[in-house]
Amino acid sequence: MYIPQTAGPLQLPQLVNKFLNNEEMLPYSFYVSDEELLVPVGTYLEKNKMSVEKVLSTVYQQQAVFRIRPVNRCSQTIAGHAEAVLCVSFSPVGKQLARAQVILLSGFCDLNTETPLFTCKGHKNWVLSIAWSPDGKHLVSGSKSGSQEMDHWYLVGTSPP
Repeated sequence: MYIPQTAGPLQLPQLVNKFLNNEEMLPYSFYVSDEELLVPVGTYLEKNKMSVEKVLSTVYQQQAVFRIRPVNRCSQTIAGHAEAVLCVSFSPVGKQLARAQVILLSGFCDLNTETPLFTCKGHKNWVLSIAWSPDGKHLVSGSKSGSQEMDHWYLVGTSPP
């Protein structure tokens, strides 16, 4: 098949889709000597000092097609919130979730069983941030109280002080 030297990664997929009679435009990548063709054919020939009279064996490969659907439903909820939840934080291994409500650090949930582990109280103002230690054994929370230090440390898996 003869193709123009100006054909490149944008034009070649159109050519293949038309040749294969695809109903929808599918993405393809193209390879010459196991190297992906990222420039127009003429540029590739010049760069590799090849003649335009020579046959250029090109392999095409269909790329993955990702179809994204909009989220239109809630997949899971955790009950027990008396106030608005301002922030959440997953544990480093992803098995627990700490969530903070407007007035207090509301607690920890086991994500496998979807059950609360325990509730923490102590803040007198909005809890604005929570973060886990890298080993997942401690959690720090900060509130709008204006103090210069972190408000509370909790050992995960035991009741808070």
